[in-house]
Amino acid sequence: MNTTKSICLRLFAAVFALSLVAAACGDDDADEQPATDATETPSEPATGDDEPADDEPAEPAADEEPADDIAEPADDEPSEPAEPADIGEITVGVLVPLTGELGEFGKIVADAIEFGVEEINAAGGTRCGTIRTVVADTGGDAETGIREATNMIESEGAVAVMGPTSGVMVALVDLAHREEVVIMSPYAGTINLNELGGNFVYRTVSSDLGDGAASGLWLSSRGYESVSFLIQNEESTISPAEVARAEVLEAGIEITDFIVYNPGQPSYQAELTTVLANNPDAIFLAGGQESGVTVIKEAVAGGFEGEWLFTADLAVPEIFDAVGAELINDKAFVEFADADPSLPEFISFEERYDKAGDPFAPNSFDMITLVALSLEAADSCDGAGINSTIRGVAHSDGTKVSTFAEGRDILASGGTINYEGASGPLVFDESGTVSGAYTIQQAINGEWVNVEFYPASTFDG
Repeated sequence: MNTTKSICLRLFAAVFALSLVAAACGDDDADEQPATDATETPSEPATGDDEPADDEPAEPAADEEPADDIAEPADDEPSEPAEPADIGEITVGVLVPLTGELGEFGKIVADAIEFGVEEINAAGGTRCGTIRTVVADTGGDAETGIREATNMIESEGAVAVMGPTSGVMVALVDLAHREEVVIMSPYAGTINLNELGGNFVYRTVSSDLGDGAASGLWLSSRGYESVSFLIQNEESTISPAEVARAEVLEAGIEITDFIVYNPGQPSYQAELTTVLANNPDAIFLAGGQESGVTVIKEAVAGGFEGEWLFTADLAVPEIFDAVGAELINDKAFVEFADADPSLPEFISFEERYDKAGDPFAPNSFDMITLVALSLEAADSCDGAGINSTIRGVAHSDGTKVSTFAEGRDILASGGTINYEGASGPLVFDESGTVSGAYTIQQAINGEWVNVEFYPASTFDG
Protein backbone atom coordinates (compact mmCIF):
# COMPACT_ATOMS: atom_id res chain seq x y z
CA MET A 1 0.00 0.00 0.00
CA ASN A 2 2.78 2.45 0.99
CA THR A 3 4.76 1.61 -2.16
CA THR A 4 1.74 2.03 -4.34
CA LYS A 5 0.83 5.26 -2.65
CA SER A 6 4.39 6.55 -3.10
CA ILE A 7 4.32 5.76 -6.80
CA CYS A 8 0.98 7.53 -7.21
CA LEU A 9 2.26 10.59 -5.42
CA ARG A 10 5.29 10.71 -7.69
CA LEU A 11 3.15 10.37 -10.79
CA PHE A 12 0.86 13.13 -9.55
CA ALA A 13 3.85 15.41 -8.94
CA ALA A 14 5.24 14.73 -12.42
CA VAL A 15 1.91 15.49 -14.08
CA PHE A 16 1.56 18.67 -12.02
CA ALA A 17 5.07 19.78 -12.99
CA LEU A 18 4.41 19.14 -16.66
CA SER A 19 1.24 21.19 -16.50
CA LEU A 20 3.20 24.10 -15.04
CA VAL A 21 5.75 23.86 -17.84
CA ALA A 22 3.01 23.80 -20.45
CA ALA A 23 1.37 26.83 -18.89
CA ALA A 24 4.69 28.66 -18.87
CA CYS A 25 5.27 27.86 -22.53
CA GLY A 26 1.79 29.07 -23.37
CA ASP A 27 2.54 32.38 -21.66
CA ASP A 28 5.73 32.78 -23.68
CA ASP A 29 3.84 32.22 -26.94
CA ALA A 30 1.24 34.74 -25.95
CA ASP A 31 3.92 37.30 -25.15
CA GLU A 32 5.62 36.81 -28.49
CA GLN A 33 2.49 36.97 -30.64
CA PRO A 34 2.01 40.78 -30.58
CA ALA A 35 5.58 41.30 -31.87
CA THR A 36 4.86 39.01 -34.82
CA ASP A 37 1.72 40.96 -35.69
CA ALA A 38 3.48 44.31 -35.46
CA THR A 39 6.37 43.47 -37.76
CA GLU A 40 7.55 40.33 -39.52
CA THR A 41 11.29 40.96 -39.24
CA PRO A 42 11.81 40.76 -35.43
CA SER A 43 9.81 37.52 -35.05
CA GLU A 44 12.52 35.26 -36.46
CA PRO A 45 15.35 36.46 -34.21
CA ALA A 46 12.98 36.21 -31.20
CA THR A 47 12.35 32.52 -31.94
CA GLY A 48 16.07 31.93 -32.32
CA ASP A 49 16.70 33.48 -28.89
CA ASP A 50 14.18 31.13 -27.23
CA GLU A 51 15.70 27.98 -28.70
CA PRO A 52 19.30 28.51 -27.49
CA ALA A 53 18.03 28.68 -23.89
CA ASP A 54 17.74 24.86 -23.87
CA ASP A 55 21.13 24.17 -25.53
CA GLU A 56 23.41 26.87 -24.28
CA PRO A 57 26.52 26.86 -26.48
CA ALA A 58 25.08 25.13 -29.53
CA GLU A 59 22.63 27.79 -30.66
CA PRO A 60 24.84 30.87 -31.20
CA ALA A 61 26.23 29.19 -34.30
CA ALA A 62 22.70 28.38 -35.39
CA ASP A 63 21.83 31.97 -34.60
CA GLU A 64 24.32 33.15 -37.21
CA GLU A 65 22.84 31.00 -39.97
CA PRO A 66 19.38 32.58 -39.83
CA ALA A 67 21.10 35.95 -39.79
CA ASP A 68 22.76 35.03 -43.08
CA ASP A 69 19.41 33.87 -44.45
CA ILE A 70 17.80 37.16 -43.51
CA ALA A 71 20.65 39.22 -44.93
CA GLU A 72 20.53 37.60 -48.37
CA PRO A 73 17.16 39.10 -49.43
CA ALA A 74 18.36 42.48 -48.15
CA ASP A 75 21.38 42.24 -50.47
CA ASP A 76 19.05 41.46 -53.37
CA GLU A 77 16.71 44.41 -52.76
CA PRO A 78 18.72 47.14 -54.55
CA SER A 79 18.91 45.01 -57.70
CA GLU A 80 15.18 44.32 -57.87
CA PRO A 81 13.72 45.94 -61.03
CA ALA A 82 10.38 46.94 -59.49
CA GLU A 83 11.33 50.47 -58.42
CA PRO A 84 13.73 51.28 -61.28
CA ALA A 85 11.04 50.11 -63.73
CA ASP A 86 8.96 53.12 -62.76
CA ILE A 87 11.97 55.38 -63.20
CA GLY A 88 12.28 53.86 -66.70
CA GLU A 89 9.35 56.03 -67.77
CA ILE A 90 9.49 59.76 -68.23
CA THR A 91 6.26 61.73 -68.07
CA VAL A 92 5.02 64.41 -70.43
CA GLY A 93 1.77 66.30 -69.90
CA VAL A 94 -0.69 66.85 -72.75
CA LEU A 95 -2.73 69.91 -71.78
CA VAL A 96 -5.33 70.62 -74.46
CA PRO A 97 -8.92 71.82 -74.86
CA LEU A 98 -10.94 68.67 -75.51
CA THR A 99 -14.17 70.60 -74.96
CA GLY A 100 -15.30 74.14 -75.66
CA GLU A 101 -14.60 76.47 -78.58
CA LEU A 102 -11.32 74.79 -79.56
CA GLY A 103 -12.24 71.21 -78.69
CA GLU A 104 -11.65 69.84 -82.20
CA PHE A 105 -8.16 71.31 -82.28
CA GLY A 106 -7.35 69.81 -78.90
CA LYS A 107 -8.23 66.34 -80.17
CA ILE A 108 -6.05 66.80 -83.26
CA VAL A 109 -3.10 67.89 -81.14
CA ALA A 110 -3.50 65.10 -78.57
CA ASP A 111 -3.72 62.45 -81.31
CA ALA A 112 -0.64 63.73 -83.14
CA ILE A 113 1.38 63.83 -79.91
CA GLU A 114 0.33 60.27 -79.14
CA PHE A 115 1.43 59.16 -82.59
CA GLY A 116 4.82 60.73 -81.96
CA VAL A 117 5.07 58.99 -78.59
CA GLU A 118 4.29 55.65 -80.22
CA GLU A 119 7.10 56.15 -82.73
CA ILE A 120 9.57 57.18 -80.03
CA ASN A 121 8.74 54.26 -77.75
CA ALA A 122 8.73 51.80 -80.65
CA ALA A 123 12.31 52.91 -81.36
CA GLY A 124 13.29 52.02 -77.79
CA GLY A 125 12.40 55.24 -76.00
CA THR A 126 14.74 57.94 -74.78
CA ARG A 127 17.82 57.41 -72.64
CA CYS A 128 15.62 58.61 -69.76
CA GLY A 129 13.03 55.91 -70.44
CA THR A 130 9.93 55.42 -72.53
CA ILE A 131 7.56 58.36 -72.68
CA ARG A 132 4.35 58.27 -70.66
CA THR A 133 1.66 60.87 -71.37
CA VAL A 134 -0.86 62.36 -68.96
CA VAL A 135 -3.77 64.09 -70.70
CA ALA A 136 -6.02 66.80 -69.25
CA ASP A 137 -8.79 68.96 -70.69
CA THR A 138 -8.56 72.72 -70.10
CA GLY A 139 -11.71 73.65 -71.97
CA GLY A 140 -9.63 76.66 -73.04
CA ASP A 141 -9.81 78.10 -69.51
CA ALA A 142 -6.63 79.60 -68.02
CA GLU A 143 -7.42 78.77 -64.38
CA THR A 144 -8.20 75.17 -65.28
CA GLY A 145 -4.96 75.06 -67.23
CA ILE A 146 -2.91 76.25 -64.25
CA ARG A 147 -4.55 73.70 -61.96
CA GLU A 148 -4.08 70.79 -64.36
CA ALA A 149 -0.50 71.74 -65.26
CA THR A 150 0.40 72.03 -61.58
CA ASN A 151 -1.01 68.55 -60.97
CA MET A 152 0.92 67.16 -63.93
CA ILE A 153 4.18 68.59 -62.60
CA GLU A 154 3.80 68.03 -58.86
CA SER A 155 1.81 64.77 -58.78
CA GLU A 156 2.73 63.08 -62.06
CA GLY A 157 6.32 64.31 -62.38
CA ALA A 158 5.91 65.78 -65.87
CA VAL A 159 9.11 67.29 -67.28
CA ALA A 160 7.25 69.05 -70.11
CA VAL A 161 3.68 70.20 -70.68
CA MET A 162 2.50 70.40 -74.29
CA GLY A 163 -0.57 71.70 -76.06
CA PRO A 164 -1.93 74.77 -74.22
CA THR A 165 -3.82 77.37 -76.23
CA SER A 166 -2.83 81.04 -76.24
CA GLY A 167 -4.59 82.22 -73.07
CA VAL A 168 -3.58 79.15 -71.10
CA MET A 169 -0.01 79.34 -72.38
CA VAL A 170 0.41 82.92 -71.18
CA ALA A 171 -1.00 81.95 -67.77
CA LEU A 172 1.55 79.12 -67.45
CA VAL A 173 4.71 81.17 -68.06
CA ASP A 174 5.37 81.85 -64.36
CA LEU A 175 4.77 78.18 -63.49
CA ALA A 176 7.23 77.07 -66.19
CA HIS A 177 9.94 79.36 -64.82
CA ARG A 178 9.28 78.49 -61.18
CA GLU A 179 9.18 74.72 -61.67
CA GLU A 180 11.75 74.68 -64.50
CA VAL A 181 9.42 72.65 -66.70
CA VAL A 182 9.22 73.21 -70.45
CA ILE A 183 5.87 74.43 -71.78
CA MET A 184 5.28 74.04 -75.53
CA SER A 185 2.39 74.73 -77.88
CA PRO A 186 1.76 73.92 -81.55
CA TYR A 187 -0.86 76.67 -82.01
CA ALA A 188 -0.49 79.40 -79.35
CA GLY A 189 0.22 82.32 -81.65
CA THR A 190 -0.54 85.13 -79.20
CA ILE A 191 1.74 88.12 -79.62
CA ASN A 192 2.09 88.28 -75.81
CA LEU A 193 4.50 85.36 -76.06
CA ASN A 194 6.72 87.47 -78.31
CA GLU A 195 7.88 89.07 -75.06
CA LEU A 196 7.28 86.27 -72.53
CA GLY A 197 8.63 83.24 -74.35
CA GLY A 198 12.12 81.92 -74.93
CA ASN A 199 13.16 80.33 -71.63
CA PHE A 200 11.24 77.14 -70.80
CA VAL A 201 8.47 78.52 -73.06
CA TYR A 202 8.43 77.46 -76.73
CA ARG A 203 6.03 77.03 -79.63
CA THR A 204 6.30 75.14 -82.90
CA VAL A 205 4.06 77.67 -84.64
CA SER A 206 4.72 81.22 -85.69
CA SER A 207 3.34 84.27 -83.92
CA ASP A 208 -0.09 85.68 -84.70
CA LEU A 209 1.80 88.46 -86.43
CA GLY A 210 2.26 85.94 -89.24
CA ASP A 211 -1.39 84.84 -89.17
CA GLY A 212 -2.52 88.43 -89.36
CA ALA A 213 -0.11 89.18 -92.18
CA ALA A 214 -1.34 86.16 -94.17
CA SER A 215 -4.98 87.11 -93.60
CA GLY A 216 -4.31 90.71 -94.56
CA LEU A 217 -2.46 89.63 -97.69
CA TRP A 218 -5.36 87.42 -98.77
CA LEU A 219 -8.01 90.04 -98.06
CA SER A 220 -5.99 92.65 -99.94
CA SER A 221 -5.63 90.39 -102.97
CA ARG A 222 -9.34 89.70 -103.47
CA GLY A 223 -10.30 93.09 -104.82
CA TYR A 224 -12.65 93.92 -101.94
CA GLU A 225 -13.63 97.53 -101.39
CA SER A 226 -14.92 96.98 -97.86
CA VAL A 227 -14.45 94.40 -95.12
CA SER A 228 -16.14 93.98 -91.74
CA PHE A 229 -14.27 92.43 -88.79
CA LEU A 230 -16.11 90.25 -86.25
CA ILE A 231 -13.74 89.16 -83.49
CA GLN A 232 -14.37 86.84 -80.56
CA ASN A 233 -13.07 88.24 -77.28
CA GLU A 234 -10.26 85.71 -76.84
CA GLU A 235 -6.48 85.98 -76.89
CA SER A 236 -6.14 83.60 -79.84
CA THR A 237 -8.53 85.60 -82.05
CA ILE A 238 -7.79 89.22 -81.15
CA SER A 239 -4.05 89.01 -81.90
CA PRO A 240 -4.28 88.02 -85.59
CA ALA A 241 -7.27 90.29 -86.17
CA GLU A 242 -5.36 93.38 -85.07
CA VAL A 243 -2.49 92.58 -87.43
CA ALA A 244 -4.87 91.81 -90.31
CA ARG A 245 -6.68 95.12 -89.77
CA ALA A 246 -3.42 97.03 -90.16
CA GLU A 247 -2.63 95.15 -93.37
CA VAL A 248 -6.07 95.82 -94.84
CA LEU A 249 -5.98 99.51 -93.99
CA GLU A 250 -2.53 99.81 -95.54
CA ALA A 251 -3.96 98.31 -98.74
CA GLY A 252 -6.56 101.09 -98.85
CA ILE A 253 -9.55 98.88 -98.11
CA GLU A 254 -12.37 100.29 -95.99
CA ILE A 255 -13.08 98.54 -92.70
CA THR A 256 -16.76 99.11 -92.06
CA ASP A 257 -16.78 97.55 -88.57
CA PHE A 258 -14.36 96.11 -86.04
CA ILE A 259 -16.61 94.43 -83.48
CA VAL A 260 -15.35 92.34 -80.57
CA TYR A 261 -18.02 90.01 -79.21
CA ASN A 262 -18.17 87.70 -76.19
CA PRO A 263 -18.46 83.94 -76.70
CA GLY A 264 -21.26 81.86 -75.25
CA GLN A 265 -24.14 84.08 -76.34
CA PRO A 266 -27.27 82.40 -77.72
CA SER A 267 -27.45 84.98 -80.52
CA TYR A 268 -25.29 87.63 -82.20
CA GLN A 269 -28.05 89.47 -84.04
CA ALA A 270 -27.26 92.74 -82.26
CA GLU A 271 -23.70 92.72 -83.62
CA LEU A 272 -24.80 91.51 -87.05
CA THR A 273 -27.45 94.21 -87.44
CA THR A 274 -24.70 96.82 -87.58
CA VAL A 275 -22.45 94.74 -89.83
CA LEU A 276 -25.14 93.88 -92.37
CA ALA A 277 -26.37 97.47 -92.50
CA ASN A 278 -22.98 98.48 -93.93
CA ASN A 279 -23.15 95.76 -96.61
CA PRO A 280 -19.45 94.75 -96.69
CA ASP A 281 -17.95 92.74 -99.53
CA ALA A 282 -16.52 90.28 -97.02
CA ILE A 283 -16.59 89.45 -93.33
CA PHE A 284 -13.37 88.54 -91.53
CA LEU A 285 -14.56 86.21 -88.76
CA ALA A 286 -12.08 85.40 -86.03
CA GLY A 287 -14.38 83.23 -83.95
CA GLY A 288 -14.42 79.98 -82.04
CA GLN A 289 -15.95 76.72 -83.17
CA GLU A 290 -19.15 77.31 -81.20
CA SER A 291 -19.78 81.04 -81.56
CA GLY A 292 -18.60 81.00 -85.17
CA VAL A 293 -21.35 78.60 -86.19
CA THR A 294 -24.01 80.88 -84.70
CA VAL A 295 -22.56 83.99 -86.38
CA ILE A 296 -22.44 82.35 -89.82
CA LYS A 297 -25.99 81.01 -89.65
CA GLU A 298 -27.47 84.29 -88.43
CA ALA A 299 -25.52 86.38 -90.96
CA VAL A 300 -26.75 84.30 -93.89
CA ALA A 301 -30.28 84.33 -92.49
CA GLY A 302 -29.99 88.12 -92.27
CA GLY A 303 -29.21 88.41 -95.96
CA PHE A 304 -25.40 88.40 -96.16
CA GLU A 305 -24.26 87.14 -99.57
CA GLY A 306 -20.61 88.17 -99.56
CA GLU A 307 -17.48 86.16 -98.90
CA TRP A 308 -15.94 85.06 -95.61
CA LEU A 309 -12.41 84.67 -94.32
CA PHE A 310 -12.18 82.55 -91.18
CA THR A 311 -9.20 82.25 -88.88
CA ALA A 312 -7.70 78.88 -87.98
CA ASP A 313 -10.25 78.09 -85.26
CA LEU A 314 -12.80 77.19 -87.94
CA ALA A 315 -10.40 75.21 -90.14
CA VAL A 316 -11.97 71.87 -89.23
CA PRO A 317 -14.17 69.57 -91.34
CA GLU A 318 -16.86 69.51 -88.64
CA ILE A 319 -17.79 73.08 -89.56
CA PHE A 320 -19.64 71.85 -92.66
CA ASP A 321 -22.04 69.68 -90.68
CA ALA A 322 -22.44 72.30 -87.96
CA VAL A 323 -23.25 75.18 -90.31
CA GLY A 324 -24.54 73.43 -93.39
CA ALA A 325 -22.19 73.16 -96.35
CA GLU A 326 -24.64 74.96 -98.62
CA LEU A 327 -24.23 78.17 -96.60
CA ILE A 328 -20.48 78.46 -97.10
CA ASN A 329 -19.58 76.47 -100.21
CA ASP A 330 -17.54 78.62 -102.65
CA LYS A 331 -17.93 81.70 -100.42
CA ALA A 332 -15.82 80.85 -97.39
CA PHE A 333 -12.05 80.75 -97.02
CA VAL A 334 -9.92 79.87 -94.03
CA GLU A 335 -6.33 80.80 -93.12
CA PHE A 336 -4.00 78.86 -90.81
CA ALA A 337 -0.34 78.10 -90.18
CA ASP A 338 0.53 75.01 -92.15
CA ALA A 339 3.35 72.76 -93.23
CA ASP A 340 4.81 72.98 -96.70
CA PRO A 341 3.32 69.91 -98.42
CA SER A 342 6.29 69.72 -100.78
CA LEU A 343 8.82 69.15 -97.99
CA PRO A 344 10.20 65.58 -97.92
CA GLU A 345 9.83 65.60 -94.12
CA PHE A 346 6.11 66.31 -94.43
CA ILE A 347 5.67 63.75 -97.21
CA SER A 348 7.31 61.12 -95.02
CA PHE A 349 5.11 62.11 -92.08
CA GLU A 350 2.01 61.92 -94.28
CA GLU A 351 2.95 58.40 -95.38
CA ARG A 352 3.18 57.26 -91.75
CA TYR A 353 0.26 59.18 -90.23
CA ASP A 354 -3.15 59.22 -91.88
CA LYS A 355 -4.18 62.49 -90.18
CA ALA A 356 -1.05 64.43 -91.13
CA GLY A 357 -3.10 67.01 -93.03
CA ASP A 358 -5.13 68.09 -89.98
CA PRO A 359 -4.39 71.63 -88.77
CA PHE A 360 -1.37 71.71 -86.43
CA ALA A 361 -0.84 67.93 -86.56
CA PRO A 362 2.71 68.29 -87.99
CA ASN A 363 3.51 70.99 -85.41
CA SER A 364 2.33 68.70 -82.62
CA PHE A 365 4.35 65.74 -83.87
CA ASP A 366 7.46 67.93 -84.11
CA MET A 367 6.89 69.17 -80.57
CA ILE A 368 7.07 65.75 -78.90
CA THR A 369 9.92 64.63 -81.15
CA LEU A 370 11.93 67.71 -80.18
CA VAL A 371 11.35 67.02 -76.49
CA ALA A 372 12.54 63.43 -76.88
CA LEU A 373 15.67 64.43 -78.82
CA SER A 374 16.41 67.17 -76.29
CA LEU A 375 16.34 64.56 -73.52
CA GLU A 376 18.78 62.46 -75.54
CA ALA A 377 21.18 65.38 -75.83
CA ALA A 378 20.81 66.65 -72.25
CA ASP A 379 22.83 65.82 -69.15
CA SER A 380 19.68 65.42 -67.04
CA CYS A 381 16.23 63.90 -67.45
CA ASP A 382 14.21 66.96 -66.49
CA GLY A 383 12.82 70.23 -67.77
CA ALA A 384 16.11 72.03 -67.22
CA GLY A 385 17.83 69.45 -69.39
CA ILE A 386 15.32 69.90 -72.20
CA ASN A 387 15.57 73.67 -71.97
CA SER A 388 19.36 73.54 -72.22
CA THR A 389 19.47 71.52 -75.45
CA ILE A 390 16.29 72.16 -77.43
CA ARG A 391 17.65 75.02 -79.51
CA GLY A 392 20.79 73.12 -80.46
CA VAL A 393 18.85 70.00 -81.40
CA ALA A 394 16.48 72.03 -83.59
CA HIS A 395 19.10 74.14 -85.32
CA SER A 396 22.79 73.38 -85.65
CA ASP A 397 25.48 72.45 -88.15
CA GLY A 398 24.92 68.81 -87.27
CA THR A 399 23.49 65.99 -89.35
CA LYS A 400 20.02 66.67 -90.70
CA VAL A 401 17.42 64.25 -89.31
CA SER A 402 13.63 64.05 -89.45
CA THR A 403 12.81 61.21 -87.04
CA PHE A 404 13.60 60.43 -83.42
CA ALA A 405 15.36 57.17 -84.25
CA GLU A 406 17.77 58.87 -86.66
CA GLY A 407 18.59 61.62 -84.19
CA ARG A 408 18.93 59.29 -81.21
CA ASP A 409 21.50 57.09 -82.98
CA ILE A 410 23.65 60.05 -84.02
CA LEU A 411 23.54 61.61 -80.57
CA ALA A 412 24.40 58.27 -78.97
CA SER A 413 27.52 58.04 -81.12
CA GLY A 414 28.64 61.50 -80.02
CA GLY A 415 27.43 63.45 -83.04
CA THR A 416 25.24 66.54 -83.33
CA ILE A 417 21.93 66.86 -85.16
CA ASN A 418 19.72 69.38 -86.89
CA TYR A 419 16.08 68.28 -86.64
CA GLU A 420 14.03 69.27 -89.69
CA GLY A 421 10.40 68.77 -88.78
CA ALA A 422 7.27 67.73 -90.61
CA SER A 423 6.03 71.30 -90.10
CA GLY A 424 9.21 72.79 -91.56
CA PRO A 425 12.48 74.18 -90.17
CA LEU A 426 12.36 74.76 -86.42
CA VAL A 427 14.66 77.67 -85.71
CA PHE A 428 13.61 79.25 -82.41
CA ASP A 429 14.04 83.00 -82.09
CA GLU A 430 14.65 84.80 -78.79
CA SER A 431 11.01 84.35 -77.83
CA GLY A 432 11.06 80.59 -78.46
CA THR A 433 9.02 81.03 -81.65
CA VAL A 434 9.59 79.58 -85.12
CA SER A 435 8.79 81.21 -88.44
CA GLY A 436 6.07 79.53 -90.44
CA ALA A 437 4.18 79.10 -93.65
CA TYR A 438 0.44 79.61 -94.19
CA THR A 439 -2.30 78.03 -96.22
CA ILE A 440 -5.55 79.45 -97.55
CA GLN A 441 -8.30 76.91 -98.13
CA GLN A 442 -11.70 77.32 -99.75
CA ALA A 443 -14.97 75.59 -98.94
CA ILE A 444 -15.78 73.49 -102.00
CA ASN A 445 -18.42 70.75 -102.01
CA GLY A 446 -18.36 70.39 -98.25
CA GLU A 447 -14.57 70.17 -97.93
CA TRP A 448 -11.64 72.48 -97.31
CA VAL A 449 -9.48 72.64 -100.44
CA ASN A 450 -6.07 74.33 -100.71
CA VAL A 451 -6.13 77.39 -102.96
CA GLU A 452 -3.07 79.40 -101.84
CA PHE A 453 0.16 78.74 -99.98
CA TYR A 454 2.41 81.39 -98.47
CA PRO A 455 5.90 80.08 -97.60
CA ALA A 456 7.66 81.59 -94.60
CA SER A 457 9.86 83.62 -96.92
CA THR A 458 6.77 85.60 -97.99
CA PHE A 459 6.88 87.51 -94.72
CA ASP A 460 10.65 87.90 -94.29
CA GLY A 461 11.67 91.48 -93.63
